[in-house]
Formats: sequence, C-alpha cells, structure tokens
Amino acid sequence: MSGGMSGGGGGAAVLLAACDVGKSFGSLKAVDGVSMEVRRGEVFGLAGPNGAGKSTLFNLLTGIPIRPDTGKVIFDGQEIQHRSPRWIAKAGLKRTFQTEAVFESLTVMENVRVGSAYGGAGRAVRWAPARCREALEVVELGGDLDRPADGLSLIDRKRLMIACALVSGPSLLLLDEPAAGLDPADQDALIRLLSRIRGSGVTMVIIEHVLSVLEALADRMAVLDSGRIIVTGGPAEVLSDPRVVEAYLGPGAA
Repeated sequence: MSGGMSGGGGGAAVLLAACDVGKSFGSLKAVDGVSMEVRRGEVFGLAGPNGAGKSTLFNLLTGIPIRPDTGKVIFDGQEIQHRSPRWIAKAGLKRTFQTEAVFESLTVMENVRVGSAYGGAGRAVRWAPARCREALEVVELGGDLDRPADGLSLIDRKRLMIACALVSGPSLLLLDEPAAGLDPADQDALIRLLSRIRGSGVTMVIIEHVLSVLEALADRMAVLDSGRIIVTGGPAEVLSDPRVVEAYLGPGAA
C-alpha cells in the first residue's frame, strides 16, 4: 500500500484511549469501566470468551450503533463519544464487523465506492476511482473490479470489507473477528494481508477468537471478561496468565 493510502504515522504516541467506558442494558453491564490505550502504529489485540463485551466495546468506540453511558473516548486528541458515527469515520477511525457486511447486488468496485463516499474526508470525487482501485489492489482483489459481490468466497468477502474501510485512508482500523470461519491457509493469507497494512502505518485493533492470529500480529493485547479488562500485555504474557486460562476454560482450569 502506498503512503497515500495510509493515514497513520510512526512513534508511540497514544492514538486512541478509552477512559472508564461503560455501557449497560438494563441490569447487564456489557462494558464495565474499560480503560485502554492504543499507540500509534501498533497492532492491539482484544480477546475474551463469548459475551465478554468485545464487540460492544467496538460499538462504543465508533458510535455504531450505540454510545457509552459513562466515560470518554479520545481519538487523536479529541473526545469523540458524543460525535456521530460518520464524523468519527471521517476523522480516520474505521471498522469492520463480525459478519461479512457487503452489498451483494453490487460489484466489488461499487462496494468500495460506497465505502469511499461514506468515509471520505472531503476529497474530490475525481480521486475516488483511483483510490478504490488502490484499496482493492492492497487486498488482492484488483482483478475482480466488476465481479458481483454475491459470488465471492468467505476470505474474499473479508478482503472486500477491509478494502471498504481502507479506501478513505484510516489512521486506525478496528477489525472484528476477521479470521472467523477461515481455514488455516486463509488465516495465514489474512495474517500476511494485515501485516502489509500495518507496515503502511495504519494502526489496528483486532478482536479475535483465533488466538494464533493475535500471537502473530499483536504488539500488545488485552483480555475482556464480563465487560472488564482482566489483563493487558504482550501476547505470550497475556495468553499464559492464569486469569486468562480461567476466563476461557472455567474456574480451576489454571
């Protein structure tokens, strides 16, 4: 990916911070006072058992479709918890979703043009086609511009979702379970793709149940359980922590 596609930069400054973020649904505290920092240029992993609050946390960070009840979200020095999802996207924070959300009736190129129109930061329309093609080249779909999205394989749907997020030059990309459903060969292809994107300067936060993906990509990671972060650190340190083993396998497993 060329420097023009990336909105990121080097260094270890904090790009995203969640400060005591919380969200309740009735008596359920889905996210319970989460605080975390993501440094510019790094890959930060989020793991945890089903129902731990990982995707809800992504929703709160991006405003899609909900906002925090408590706490602050600071992105690139600005509080964003009261901003609209589109404002947040235009500021450079993009995300993908657990399900492969593509417009099946559109072609690959048309899908990415939709992403460009939604997430662009005021760039001239005449630049959009070139940027769309560039994003598709990055994810290795450059030869499929006119292919209907409903005919894509699972890995190619995931590639297309990533291209839709990349097209408007994010500085931070949130990926929600990108390896879900992939076989080992496709997981390896995904790791190579995300490594290239990271090398271009795009900061990433990745929710993932396939822990080998986080081990391969993450500089640091955190594990959530019952809406709270229970441990943060390097992947080897975190995944061997007795609290993490217990969260995944149950009391006494550690």
